[in-house]
Parts: sequence; C-alpha cells; structure tokens
Amino acid sequence: MPVFQLGEITLDIPAEHLGARVQAALERGSFERDEARALARHFTPQDRLLDLGSGTGYMVCLAGRIAGGSAVTGVEALPGMVEVARANLLRNGIDGARLHWGAVVPDSHAETHVRFAARRQFWASAILRDEDTRYRAALQVPALRLTALLQETRATVLSCDIEGGEQTLFEVTFPDSLRLVIVEIHPKLYGDAGTAQVLDGLRRNNMVYCAKGSVGTTLVFRRIGTEP
Repeated sequence: MPVFQLGEITLDIPAEHLGARVQAALERGSFERDEARALARHFTPQDRLLDLGSGTGYMVCLAGRIAGGSAVTGVEALPGMVEVARANLLRNGIDGARLHWGAVVPDSHAETHVRFAARRQFWASAILRDEDTRYRAALQVPALRLTALLQETRATVLSCDIEGGEQTLFEVTFPDSLRLVIVEIHPKLYGDAGTAQVLDGLRRNNMVYCAKGSVGTTLVFRRIGTEP
C-alpha cells in the first residue's frame, strides 16, 4: 500500500484508489494544499469541523490534530474511501472522529439516496449529472441533508470539496454557530450561472469573502461581523 507524508500527516492509500494525477499531487506535496493552508490559517482548538468530500481523511486529520478527534466529522460518498479515511485517522492518532458514508445534498432533495459517479481518480467522483458519460461505476449512496449534518455536528467551520455538488448546496439556512466556510468551487462544471448560485447562497447566509486563505478556486467565507 503506497504511503505518503504531507507535513505531519501520513496517508496510506491503496493502489486501486490511486490514479496518476492523485499520486503525482501526493508525491510533490500539492494534494489539497490550498484547502489545508486555509484550514491552518483559520481553524482553532475551539472549533468544530464538518468536512464534505473527505476522501483520504487528510483534512479531518489536520483538524483533529488541532481540536481533537471528537471535534471533527467527515462525509465521503465512496465506500472504499470511507475505510481509507478511517484507517488514516487511526494511523495519525486521531481518536473519536466520525465519518459518515453518503453524499451531502440540499434539504430540498426528496429521495433517500442519490446516484454517485465513481471515477478512477477518486477526487473527481461526484453526484451523477445527466450529462456525465465517463465514470467507472454509478453507485446508489445515502443522501445526507446539509442542515441535519450542521445541527448534529454543531460545526463552526465547514470544509467543502464535492466536485460540483456545492452548486445547489447552500440553498439552506446555516445555523448561527457556523462562522466559516472553506469551499472549492468548480466553474468548469457549471459555468458563471452556477458560480453565482454558489456565491448567492453564501451571501444569503451572511457570509462574506475572506481574502486570508483564499487562492484560486479555493475560497474562504466568514460570517459578517466575525474576525477575518
């Protein structure tokens, strides 16, 4: 099993989950680098993290080292990657963290499950869109509604990298406890209109762009009136 070192975090990833691009990013240390830097800049020992699209468990491990395992929750739709993330949490000594299997959806989603496209590069897997034609398998995974997750976890920080699923996700009302959102947007998937939809949802929730930690398509938003 390939083992990679990203700072103080060790990641074991089975070869069957590694595509060439993922492996190259891990080897050169650029894997989820922007998200990790944003988290390091803003996350405190008093925070609680909800991480959507946990993949290898890297972001959950980082937050767990700062606030303790009981303060972090991850969500991952690929069953195999859920087990990878759990193993990485154990390997890095993060106790008490929770990982849910499922795809996060807005509260308006009516079904109990959602179709999910599993791709060779695990980080490109996403909720299946009608126009999708290239994927390894189409899975039925539990649909987890965002509001319920935010309330259950009492998250103060939301990290979101779900390959386009963020387009409609922020049509909910955030609880007052949520102070910060780190989100990777995907304009190539949904264009200007979809990007505006993401930003409008954050604006309606009294979130304002924060330059500290934002870079490229990884954006940080803080609740209006909180410290940057």
